[in-house]
Parts: sequence; C-alpha cells; structure tokens
Amino acid sequence: MSYSQRLLELGNPLTRLAHRSRFNAVLDVLGNSKYTKALDYGCGDGWLLRTAYDRGIITSGTGVDVADYMLSASQEIFAGISGFQFCQPNEISQKISPKSCDLIFCTETLEHIGNPEGALEQILIYCQPGAKIVISVPIEVGPSLLFKQIGRYLANLKGNYGYERYNFKELFAAVTLWDTNSFISSHSLKSEYTGHKGFDYRKIEKLLLEKVKIERRIFSPFPWSGNLLNSTVIWLCNVENS
Repeated sequence: MSYSQRLLELGNPLTRLAHRSRFNAVLDVLGNSKYTKALDYGCGDGWLLRTAYDRGIITSGTGVDVADYMLSASQEIFAGISGFQFCQPNEISQKISPKSCDLIFCTETLEHIGNPEGALEQILIYCQPGAKIVISVPIEVGPSLLFKQIGRYLANLKGNYGYERYNFKELFAAVTLWDTNSFISSHSLKSEYTGHKGFDYRKIEKLLLEKVKIERRIFSPFPWSGNLLNSTVIWLCNVENS
C-alpha cells in the first residue's frame, strides 16, 4: 500500500475525511484551467501529480522529493507515461530550466522543512511570470489541533498510524492560546527536518505575502468554519514578477 493510499484508506473517518478533502480541494482550486509543465515540490509517491494528469490538468511535470523510496514510487505510478521525471531538490536545475513551469504544487511539505523561506525561493526560480502556485499545509494550532489529535489517537488504535504527542501544558498553549513558541518542538529548535508539532501555518502565510500574490485562501474540509475546525489551509498564489 502506498503512502497516499495509507492516508486515504486507513485511520478513522475523521482522518480519511481530512486527507480526501485536501486532495480534492488542492485540484479543485484550479478550476478548469490547463497547464503545460508542473513542478511538484514535495511530490511524495506521485499521487497528486498522477491525479492532476488523469484529470487533464497537466500534460507534463517534474516531481521533487528528498526520499528515494518516494521517488521510486512516483516513477512506478507513472510507468509507461512520458513527460514526467522525478528527482531530489538539489537535482532540479539538471532537470528543468528557470522560469519554465506554469504550475507549482507544494502540498503538505513546508511544515517539514526547517527553512521554508529557502524552499519558496527555490520554487520561484522555476516559475514563469503569471505561474500559479498551490500550497497547502496543516493547521496545527487553535481548536483544530484538539480535534486532529483526537482523530490521530483513534487512528493509531487501529494500527501504527503514527503522530506526535503533546502534554497537557503544550496542548493548552497551542489550542487555547494559539501559541506554538512556548514549548519545545522541531520548529522551535529550528531543525533541518521538522514535524507537525509546533507548526504554525500563519508564519507560512506571512512568507507568501512577501513573495507572491495570494489569490485565494481555502480551508479544508469545512470552508465555512475558517481556521477553527479545519485540518488544512490551501493558498492559490500568482507569480506576478519572476
């Protein structure tokens, strides 16, 4: 079973709803637009790129990930389909030219990067003027976090779902005070690779506002509840100058 299949099919109804809604929302935000060359920064096992291809949204693309086993899974899912390639972040310049992509995906990735600003700068190198960027990250602060931790706990009862625990003081700070800076996490330690615990999506939005134009902000799976009861925030961005 692939990584994406594990997210979409295992766990409990809460976790399955969150992951399935996110996948659909990331693609639905593009409407009926078509793109020639996509870059998926943090492509995982290639599930999103393959779904975008199957829906006719993209015709070619490059997937980037740090994990060799994910790149192998991506190559397998695209076996027999031309126009797609996969590589490590330090190999992008060998695969595609600057300003060559009209669509960028970066989903559920920036929360795992110790230097998200550096990742965004690298992404922008390969954007055409007017390119669209779709970014999604988890909401790990405010009331949403409490419901997510409950869902993760229940999912873990069925098997090795895996999640980061909070003690009561940490959970109170993050859920009630919207404060992720008062306790130790991979983010507070500024580790090279970071986890969900201690992540605050608002810091990513601040970076985006400095570098691109945010056209839409969407919360998933319940858009009407804003950042209070959702698992994910999705931004549709436009590269005005490249």
